[in-house]
Amino acid sequence: MKLIQISSFSNDRVKYASSLKEKKFRDTEKKIFIEGYREILRAYESKKIQFYCMYISPECFLGENEEELIRSIDTNVIELPKKIFEKISYRDRPDGLIAIADMPDFSFNENEITGDNYLIIEGVEKPGNLGTILRTADAAGVSGVIVTDSRLDIFNPNVIRASTGILFSFPIYVSTIENALNVFKKKKFTLYSLSPEAKKSYTEFNFKSNTLFVFGNEQFGLSEFAKKNIDHLISIPMKGAADSLNLAMSVGVISYEVLRQKN
Repeated sequence: MKLIQISSFSNDRVKYASSLKEKKFRDTEKKIFIEGYREILRAYESKKIQFYCMYISPECFLGENEEELIRSIDTNVIELPKKIFEKISYRDRPDGLIAIADMPDFSFNENEITGDNYLIIEGVEKPGNLGTILRTADAAGVSGVIVTDSRLDIFNPNVIRASTGILFSFPIYVSTIENALNVFKKKKFTLYSLSPEAKKSYTEFNFKSNTLFVFGNEQFGLSEFAKKNIDHLISIPMKGAADSLNLAMSVGVISYEVLRQKN
């Protein structure tokens, strides 16, 4: 580990880190921007992430374990004053840790199917929704999540933050809806999707065998291809004036029903 101390915002290393908050620069550099102790720890523990460097500001540290984590990661460390760190941070209240890492490959293929309960999230647009879905899926024992035809960058810092770093430790893949559904149909999974038009509630189905749940875009729902390939439409009862649930909430309801049945 090499420690480099920088005290000027005009330094090229500082400008480089700040630029990676933008998707176009992450894509060009093939790097990701990971901020926060918990998020960096999970990236490190996952063994999936190759670190490029770290930016730290001890003045911003919130706990007592930051130094141990920094020593554990074999990469160059750039120490910044609090005022400069706050300028490159993605957060209102940074905790003094930012890591830059190589962009991992989360491509999906049929060899990744080793469990019996998966989710497809199609055309997701909101980083907070995707991050919360990953946390929920992990907690509920879902085998994996496939993000298809996403309208956002899954390495958006807000996805990483909302997932509390679960993005790195949980099985998540990126695919087209056509490829993903064809793989699961070949593997003899039963395909379900939520619909307000469905005549049966999710509680009326047996989810103990191989299950795949396809969740559509927050605004437009499922693609036509997905609609044509679903085996069963299911509903979540709505007793009040609201006619729909938040996407992440719907994932939670279904995922915990599957967990209940499998237990």
